[in-house]
This record gives sequence, structure tokens and C-alpha cells, in this order.
Amino acid sequence: MSDMPPGLPPFMTSQAGGPPLMTSGGSFAQSLGAFGTMLKIQETISTRFPNSKVPWKDTRIFLRAHTIESIRSTPLYGFMMRLFKDVGLGDMQLVGYAPMHYVFAVPGCPVCNIYPALHNQKVCVATTDALHRFFKEELELECMVEETECVKDSGAVCKFKVSLQPISAYQVLLDDNDKLILSGKRPPVMEQPELVSRVEALTIYKLLDQGKLSDIGQAYMQFAGSMAVKEKIFDPPWKTAEELRSIVSKHGTFGSAFGEMAAKVQSVQVPAPQVPSAPSTPSVSPSSSVPPAPSVQEQASKIKDEAKNAGSFAELIAKMKKQN
Repeated sequence: MSDMPPGLPPFMTSQAGGPPLMTSGGSFAQSLGAFGTMLKIQETISTRFPNSKVPWKDTRIFLRAHTIESIRSTPLYGFMMRLFKDVGLGDMQLVGYAPMHYVFAVPGCPVCNIYPALHNQKVCVATTDALHRFFKEELELECMVEETECVKDSGAVCKFKVSLQPISAYQVLLDDNDKLILSGKRPPVMEQPELVSRVEALTIYKLLDQGKLSDIGQAYMQFAGSMAVKEKIFDPPWKTAEELRSIVSKHGTFGSAFGEMAAKVQSVQVPAPQVPSAPSTPSVSPSSSVPPAPSVQEQASKIKDEAKNAGSFAELIAKMKKQN
């Protein structure tokens, strides 16, 4: 039985092209400039993505949303769009959806603009690779990603199709309550609206069929449903940013909110001092001079001085982080 759900958007089947060749067109200076720009994007991705891991509980909300509007309203979607814009991949947006399949578009794709002399080929390999890396490493969802349409290949806009591997998606999607439902049991202390919502999601993902376990559901429960998986619990990467926005809205003015914001950033980024298990006396020669570590108050004062010269909120947050 095919696990492809009905009603899929009319995806194109062409494969994404390889990295544009440096000799494909344009001058040597253009090729060198393109290489430098792409290197900067890749370096930014390598810096930002490892700090962007998302807990399963938030990925579940994303997976259970089954309309473009509801997906766009999830915290994970907003975080992902900001992240891809920040690393230099443009204003990405979701334009197509079917269970296990997501289509993203990038109007005015900045990657295409790097190669003004290239035509008749797909050039957005950096975006394709970034999508694959984000879904596989940060969301723990195995997937395939291909560029289905590219401005440099006569496309109206650059589009990318992400297709999830079903077993991987089920592993993240299903919690203990979902597995109880698939086993024919009602989870304790679950209100009827939530139960209906979960049954709907399980039906959309072809695990239930008319309220009963489907062939796909039986196969999953038999071979993978009993596997013990320890879910890691941690805060999503956007939590601090949301708390900072809440502080600003609460205080009314940025100046009055700054002290609390500085303390919040420091509490997240400055690790608690380690207490040794037994007292020890370090041997320091009389001539050596070790400056004491700055206190939290001193750091906050320094950050406040930096704020006077900060041109934007993003610049200010960057300066706040540098103090740690």
C-alpha cells in the first residue's frame, strides 16, 4: 500500500541541480565574489544551526498543523523563517502542504542574485542543503529536499519541496497518548476536543482509517511502536527572544526595560559557577597578577553604556551577547 496521501499539490519531479560551476559564466571577479558570498552564508549556517535544535514537543505542534495557515501560526515556523532570513537565504515562506510534504518558496531569492551570469540551471543548492540540514539535524526528521523551481531556470520563483521519511516523522509525531489511541484505548484525563483533534491528525497521517487502525498504523505499531525512545526535554531556541519581547511590552519604554533584559540574557548565557567538591588552595606566585572576573553588575553597567551607541534592537542584543 502506498503511503502517499491523496490530494498532493502538483509537485515537479526534476531534481535540484548541483553547485554552479565557477566557469559557467561571467568574469573571474564575479565568480570570486560569488564564492566569497556563498562562503559567508555557509559559515553563518554552521554558526547558527547548531544552536537551533528544537524539542519534539514543539515539532509535534508543527507536524499536527494540517493547513498552510495553521502551520504558519506555529512558533517553529516563525523561528525557522527568521533563521533562514538571518543566515542570508531570503524571505522564505510556506506555499504548499500535504501530509509529509512541505513546499517553500523564496521570492527574490538572494542566492540566485549571487550568480547574475548563470541561466538555464537551478543554482540554489545552498538553500536546498540548509533545508535538509535543518529538518534532519534540528528537528530530527529524516527527509529528502529538492529544488523544484528556480528563477535561473525560467521559474517564476524559487521553490523547494521537503518530503519527510514516514517512520522518522511518526517517531516525533506520536507521544504516549497517541500510541494509546492507536491501541484502541482512551488516554486518561483527556478532554473530548483534544481527543477529536488527535484522532483527526492520526487519520490525516494515515495511521487511522474511519476510527480504526489502518494497515500503515498496524505496521508502525508492530515494528516501531514498541521501541523505547527517551525524549529529551529542553527549551526551544526562541524562548529567550519571546521573553525579551514580553519584557519590552511590559515596561512600555526600552530604557526602563533594559536592565531586566540584560539580566535575562546574562542568566541564559553565563553558566553558574562550579562549586568544587573539596576546598583547594591554588599556588600563585607573589609576582603573578590575575584580574578578578567582572561581576554581573559590572557587566550590566558596561552593556548599558554600549546601548547608547546601538543603532537597532538586533545590534543591541548582539552587543549584550558579546559581553559574555
